[in-house]
Amino acid sequence: MKLPTLGVQHPVMTIMLFLGLFLFGALAYQMLPRDVLPDIEMPVLTVVTIYPGASAGDVEQQVTKVLETTLAGISNLTSITSQSKENVSFISLQFDWGSDLDEKANAARDMLEFGQRYLPAEAQKPILMRINSDLFPVVIYGINADESYNDLGRIVDQDISNALRRADGVGALLILGKIKKQLQVELDPFKLKAYNLSAAQVLAALKTENVSIPAGNMVVGFDDLAVTVPGEFLSIDDLENTPISSLTGTTIYLKDIATIKPGIRDKHEVARLDGLPGIGIFVQKQAGANTLEVVNAVRKQLEIIKPNLPADVTIEELMDNSELVVFTLRNLNNTIFYVAIFVIIVVIFFLRKLRSSLIIILTIPFSLIVAFIFMYISGYSVNIFSLMSLAIALGMVIDNAIVVFENISKHIEKGVPPKQAALFGTREMGGAITAATLTTIAVFFPLLFLDGIVGIMFRQLAVITAITLLASLFTALTLTPMLSSIMIKQSVVSNKSNKFYNYSEKIFIKLEDIYYSSLKAALNNRLLTVIISLVIFGSSLLLTRLIGTDYIPDFDAGDLSAVVETRIGASTEETLKLTDKIENIFRDEVHEIKSLYSLTGQSEDGILSSVGFREGKNVTTVFARIVQPEERTRTSAEIAEVLRARIAELPEVEDYVVSGGSLLSAAVLGNIRPIELKIIGTDIDELNRLAILVQDSMLATGVFANIQSTVDRGKPELRIDIDRKKASLLGLNTAMLSLQLRQSLYGASAGTMKVNNEDVQIWVRYDRKFASSPEDIENVMLLTLNGMQVPLRMVANINDGRGVLEIRRENQQRVVYIKAEPKDVSLGGATEVLKNLINNIDVPETITTEFGGQVSEQSQSFRSLYIMFVIGLVLVFMVMASQFESIKNPFIIIFTIPLSITGVIIAFYITGLTLSAVTFLGIIMLLGIVVNNGIVIVDYTNLLRSRGLKVREAIVDAGRSRLRPVLMTSFTTMLGMLPMAVSRGVGSEIWSPLGVTIIGGMFVSTMITLILIPVIYSYFNKD
Repeated sequence: MKLPTLGVQHPVMTIMLFLGLFLFGALAYQMLPRDVLPDIEMPVLTVVTIYPGASAGDVEQQVTKVLETTLAGISNLTSITSQSKENVSFISLQFDWGSDLDEKANAARDMLEFGQRYLPAEAQKPILMRINSDLFPVVIYGINADESYNDLGRIVDQDISNALRRADGVGALLILGKIKKQLQVELDPFKLKAYNLSAAQVLAALKTENVSIPAGNMVVGFDDLAVTVPGEFLSIDDLENTPISSLTGTTIYLKDIATIKPGIRDKHEVARLDGLPGIGIFVQKQAGANTLEVVNAVRKQLEIIKPNLPADVTIEELMDNSELVVFTLRNLNNTIFYVAIFVIIVVIFFLRKLRSSLIIILTIPFSLIVAFIFMYISGYSVNIFSLMSLAIALGMVIDNAIVVFENISKHIEKGVPPKQAALFGTREMGGAITAATLTTIAVFFPLLFLDGIVGIMFRQLAVITAITLLASLFTALTLTPMLSSIMIKQSVVSNKSNKFYNYSEKIFIKLEDIYYSSLKAALNNRLLTVIISLVIFGSSLLLTRLIGTDYIPDFDAGDLSAVVETRIGASTEETLKLTDKIENIFRDEVHEIKSLYSLTGQSEDGILSSVGFREGKNVTTVFARIVQPEERTRTSAEIAEVLRARIAELPEVEDYVVSGGSLLSAAVLGNIRPIELKIIGTDIDELNRLAILVQDSMLATGVFANIQSTVDRGKPELRIDIDRKKASLLGLNTAMLSLQLRQSLYGASAGTMKVNNEDVQIWVRYDRKFASSPEDIENVMLLTLNGMQVPLRMVANINDGRGVLEIRRENQQRVVYIKAEPKDVSLGGATEVLKNLINNIDVPETITTEFGGQVSEQSQSFRSLYIMFVIGLVLVFMVMASQFESIKNPFIIIFTIPLSITGVIIAFYITGLTLSAVTFLGIIMLLGIVVNNGIVIVDYTNLLRSRGLKVREAIVDAGRSRLRPVLMTSFTTMLGMLPMAVSRGVGSEIWSPLGVTIIGGMFVSTMITLILIPVIYSYFNKD
């Protein structure tokens, strides 16, 4: 049974069907998770390996290179990038999009198990991480205290963290600035020398005493008893009285050669909350969890435990990502509401009858409800792109109903009974609206095969829009004719007594007369009409030189960040003084500030570097969250420019990047900078020289901001140059010497012991007052193989030098990166400037340069989108050819597409928009939208010709008859996009360009199509 017959013949069943859909859809909408962006998992695995106390060079040689070689054999691996820093190695494995990341992770784990056996004993087990959008914290808390500060680490670990982990949906906690207690065993080197002992001997003695080894089991009578030897230290007295045997045979105790005291583990990372030291807790959610629900659950847990915390412990919410979700979705929901209002106004204005308008308007909720059901079944969330798809579809879902209803009304006006008119009118236009819907959907189909971030974002938009349009087609073929057969009568259609109707009807008739005259004039001057159209199109192409290109627009979420570096070699304490100044600049210049927090130094595990942030003892990062855009007069980018100027005035600043926008958006995009130039080679000095030259040239152009490079200018260090011959004669080798020196200066763990029910590390090393100068290092006593004690100065010299701070590699080659952002130009414009700079520089043959960052991503996405454009065009043509059973008719209609491009170019020129991935999507969408008017006109012209009209007569009558539905569908689409185009709230930077693109293309295409398509039709069809 055909759909119109089903709807008209079974009205009660049809009503029940749609009511059922409405109920299920409403339930699905309530259960959908809310988030800003879709779940995104990058095809990237990150390997983090901690090598405590190691220099960047040692990390590269002993850890990074070993693991790179091991991991290089994984299939579908596109690139390996690495970063070797003090204490930590990062290796990022980039795979092809679409790779099975579970399979790759398993392969990587197997290879890491193999490679780990070749790592130094002191290196920790490599940690494998997957990078996805859930890594970005949903909420950040700052914890600080006064009297309880030294106990804050235990409070966070045992009380606060455990409570947060119990909250539903919490995935992981990232804790920064944590205070870790130690029992510090500070050795006196002079007493060690007196007893002929070394730090290595003391450490070995403590490790052998602080053990608990099960001795087995014994059966005594009927009892099976476990035999244990509890040897762990139970108190500081136990530790102090640990016997240390000397080579002289005398037994001494630890307290005779060392001072044991409670202390805090050395910190090279300081978290500050509004200027006060504290601990930062970054709360991450589980995959697929609802951000709003997770944050609410976390808050409830904190309210439960707060009364049990010490009175001086404060918990401050520094960043709430759920707030961003609420504001962004509220803004887009408001936009959708205004879209619906505009669409309804257009329908009422054109139809001028409330009952008739209601029939068409009912298409909107039922189409959206089907989309909600699909989203729930597919596991989608309510996010920017899913709501964008609904906003886009909203202006088009009534197009089919308009065409069907308008045709039904014409038959009723001619005296056909409503039920028969409903069937006849729907069948008459069923083919046309099906073809029109399929052409619109056809352009979305290629988007399903897009790779990369663009593919993930647009794929969801394409699917939901297509489902919504299919639902609108089903509604137009069932609900619309059914309601028309019941609600529309001859008297309702006529409505001659309605003054507004009569007045507006005169206007529409006048408009039809003007169009009728214009169309006849165009048909009488066909060549001139075609030439004028070509001139308009050609002239618009000249404007393309003035239109820039970009990647994906960032949105203003009210996030500010300043990453600032002082001199290389600066201590964390010195860098903290710079942090003070930068925080004060934020307070002075940003009156819109809500919260302020900073991270200074290098985290022990380098976790921030693994997610794109910069770390180092000479690096400080200050973050701020400001009020929403509606509550301020400046954008976050404008505020960042002010901060950038102030920070540049500080004499101790050597490098800085100040950004304003969205930390979430940056994290989802992998924290890649807009412009990234890779300088690749083997000679690091040559790489640095070229990088400095390029960086200086970029600075001179004035078109780049936040220029930053990974040029390593070296870090001051003390080099221990071993005299291998002397060392060998004394029974020492390099490994023994290095290990003993490390144990004396850096220290080593002798296990843990319980202190107030808390596991506290026992850390053994020289007292700091005996390890504060090169002379102290020279006097470090070393134990030889023959049992002698010799000072370091006997076998080595200490010299000043400069060591590398950070070593970066890509595909196992040395690389230096230069990163920047465009300043007052588009991304494409800045890239061209940089290309010209490089072409004018003499680059050695041993060095290659490549673009990365958003430039590379933009190039790849544009290449894919160009292909999608061509495929979409072919699919649209194929759908129309199938509908018309003709090659000629689709060819006629396809002429609407160049004119829509003209409209887009003009809109870009007027508004200052650039060609980005988002606006490119709008152009692809236009392929399926703008042809719909042509389909309606050509289809109806063919219908009139089949009824005996001559070509010219059929063209004119079809044009005049279809003018109103064409204008109505076009204006509902354009005015439906208007709220998107003019929106200025959070997230509007993404959807506003899409609205402008579609409005520009639709407006010009509609105005010219109404004339040009009939003219082209007359060329291809003769009586």
